[in-house]
Amino acid sequence: MASTGNPNSMKQTPEMHYVVDADKSGDDDIDLGEYIAVLGESKGFIFAIALLVSLLGVGYAFLARPTFAVDALIQVENDKKSMDSALGDMADLLSDTSTADTEIPILTSRLVLVQAIQNLRLDISVDPSYLPVVGRNWARYIAPDEGLAPPPMAFLSSFPWGGEVLQIQSLEVPVAYYNNKLKLIAGEGGKFTLLDPDKNPVLEGEVGKPAETRIGHETLRIFVSDLQARPGVTFKVYKFDVLTALKNLTDNLKAAETAKSSGIISVSYSDYDPVLAVRIVSEMANLYLRQNVERKSADAQQTLSFLDKHLPLLKQNMDNAIATLNAYRIKAGSVDLQKETLDVLDQSVTLQSDIVKLRQKRDELMQRFTASHPQVIAIDAQIARLSNLLKDIDRKVQVLPDAQKEILQLERDAKVATDLYITLLNNAQQLQVAKAGTVGNVRIIDYPLVPIEQDKPKVPLVIAIAVGLGIFLGVISAFVRHALRGGVEDPDLIEKGLGLPVYATIPHSKLQDKLSRKLHNNSGLNLILFSQDKDDLAIESLRSLRTTLHFVLMEAKNNVIMVTGPSPGLGKSFVSMNLGAVLASAGRRTLIIDADLRRGHLHEYTGLPRGHGVSDLVSGQVDVYGAIRPTLVQNLDIMSTGAVPPNPSELLLHEKFAQMIGEVSKQYDHVLIDSPPVLAVTDAAVVGRLAGASLLVVKAGANPMREIEVSVKRLRQAGINLRGVLFNNVTKIGSRYGAGKYVYQYAYTKSK
Repeated sequence: MASTGNPNSMKQTPEMHYVVDADKSGDDDIDLGEYIAVLGESKGFIFAIALLVSLLGVGYAFLARPTFAVDALIQVENDKKSMDSALGDMADLLSDTSTADTEIPILTSRLVLVQAIQNLRLDISVDPSYLPVVGRNWARYIAPDEGLAPPPMAFLSSFPWGGEVLQIQSLEVPVAYYNNKLKLIAGEGGKFTLLDPDKNPVLEGEVGKPAETRIGHETLRIFVSDLQARPGVTFKVYKFDVLTALKNLTDNLKAAETAKSSGIISVSYSDYDPVLAVRIVSEMANLYLRQNVERKSADAQQTLSFLDKHLPLLKQNMDNAIATLNAYRIKAGSVDLQKETLDVLDQSVTLQSDIVKLRQKRDELMQRFTASHPQVIAIDAQIARLSNLLKDIDRKVQVLPDAQKEILQLERDAKVATDLYITLLNNAQQLQVAKAGTVGNVRIIDYPLVPIEQDKPKVPLVIAIAVGLGIFLGVISAFVRHALRGGVEDPDLIEKGLGLPVYATIPHSKLQDKLSRKLHNNSGLNLILFSQDKDDLAIESLRSLRTTLHFVLMEAKNNVIMVTGPSPGLGKSFVSMNLGAVLASAGRRTLIIDADLRRGHLHEYTGLPRGHGVSDLVSGQVDVYGAIRPTLVQNLDIMSTGAVPPNPSELLLHEKFAQMIGEVSKQYDHVLIDSPPVLAVTDAAVVGRLAGASLLVVKAGANPMREIEVSVKRLRQAGINLRGVLFNNVTKIGSRYGAGKYVYQYAYTKSK
């Protein structure tokens, strides 16, 4: 084969390499090659999807509202430190131990959270009505001390753009308004208007003054403490019920022990407002610490309340007993008590005091236990035993003289009352000291700090995930698209399934893509691939087809070759034009006839106008010589479709068309007819009867096997001599069909 390069260039010597790639690993290599081929074909598609997903990820990373995370550390001690050892038995009653596992539910309980919601007014939500997407991100970059940011355009002045402030001190709404959006519109001079969920004005007020109105049988009250916004700017206001406010709080709250059995609890909270997040965690920690101390001193407070209630009565009883004793002494004068009587008095006083103390202790226990509790039963038994002993002493007292008996009883009552009052007064003072010195088993190690960096979204991580996800989705989409396409990818399937030889596998040409974009506006340019690059791989495959056609036409009735395909868009016009150029380059006079009277455009490859052609010849307007025009390729002529007719099939059935084919076949070495698709119209069946050989163009991956089978069946039923298949637009031949097959590589080696 002669060189067609520039004569001034280096000499090129063709060198043929025959490479045998033996199949050593079976189907695995074929599958891998197929996967690589699909990825190679779809690299643009994969890149587009990856780029789209990556851009979406970048947009989310920079436009999503950032959240800030704060945390605090709380230590829970397990040893007993809340009561002084001087309390004796009472310290065991009032002290307790706790672990982090049992304290975490208390920390996140309604006992703490509801109080935090009330203290910080978390059941009231205020948010400016920003312009979607743009407004909030614009306002993020306005410093709080810069004042109100001006709108970027005058007609957007009703939207907030940064620096707006609305503080609601208190808000009471009807039950129907809970969890529904209210709107507050700023007015002139600190005035505002409140709209209900249906956007109807229900209340007008002024900053710093409470405002209220009646809604049915309920009242709506609001107190705005601060409002900084341009007139017309709208704020979204929500009043949440307790359960909703709790859910909003707990959704972003986490509490966990930092390490097993460490006793250190980490409390973290995320919010759009870092300052509010710090206030929430600090308030929770302080409330939890306070309730822990109050819980530790609760028993002491309960006992103190009991004593405070009874001490005045006991003091009154003591004063009355002493006064009665003194009055009797004045009346009766001095009464001497015998030693035996004094012993009885001491025993009686001791027993009476013990009984009263036991009864007081029983009253304390009954505030926490029932009468069937073992401690209560034990005290009842002690009281009964001491009461029996007291009765025995009382019987001894009855035998004493009246004066001694009377003074004994009065002395006993006064002494019992005095001892009991002093004892309880001492206990009360001890409990007050214990309560004042009570320290909980919880302490705050670290309070939260206002963060500078946002917690979410993490920009580098989001971008990395978006890029990875984009590539993954692109690859998956490429394989899905490939699977849904269902076209034949391997020419061997056609040979095995239909018994038709595949005469050529024509590679995809990137240069042809560029030329195709110029076809419809072509004027005077030669856009035939053969003329642009004679060494293109697609042209090389057509050169090998030229050799095959030489032997095919030896058995044909004439030198006419029809080129058709199952459906439009397979590249049969490209094949016809470049095959004709290849045949003409070998010195063979070649004519290409565009018989696709509906959509034919072969003339666009040559830069010629449509002009006179097939339809004009058959209709008698021109003769054969008037319909044929030369091209810029030597030995290559073309007959275009001519004027687009209303009845293409009837024209092709006309005897003048057949006569024309017979005439030109004698004048040319080769006649190529580019016919319409087989499945679209019947024109191919009409034209094919006049051809000595017909070739079916199949596009790799575009035509399912069933479609090819039907096309072959129709052509054979029409009596057409279908000799073989041209497998067009094959990409990555080496990676797709190389494994386990003979791959022929043809290249030029350069020598000086």
